[in-house]
Amino acid sequence: MVTGRIVRPGLRPRAVGPGRLQFRRTGLGGVRLGCLLVLVIVGAAMYYGAPLGDMYWKYYQFRDAFRQEVRFASQHTDDDIRRHLRALADTLQLPHEADTIFVRRKNNHILLWTEYYDHVDVPFVARDSFYFNPQAEGDF
Repeated sequence: MVTGRIVRPGLRPRAVGPGRLQFRRTGLGGVRLGCLLVLVIVGAAMYYGAPLGDMYWKYYQFRDAFRQEVRFASQHTDDDIRRHLRALADTLQLPHEADTIFVRRKNNHILLWTEYYDHVDVPFVARDSFYFNPQAEGDF
């Protein structure tokens, strides 16, 4: 029996003779290649996914604004609707093509739409332009 020795976690004692112990590592706390590989993959996904996610998040916000303008179309003129949507496109820093807002009214029905291409600057992405077509229509 060995007294006065503190056994640290990750070390396993083994008897090598009378009253003597030898400690060997069990592998606890070691860095494994699989864990490192997972971290690299997650990091790459975040690096490439963040700009793409941001681009689609802006599109969904812009599309939601179109739907809201349709809901309140009876209270706003066509020029007011265009002004609101252009201001939002500028706030979201969308491409200049998004400023071209089309408004069609017929009786109590309205249709709003625009088209634009957006791009992402990340290395090794083969497709650099994405087509977006936010639109909304409804009765008021």
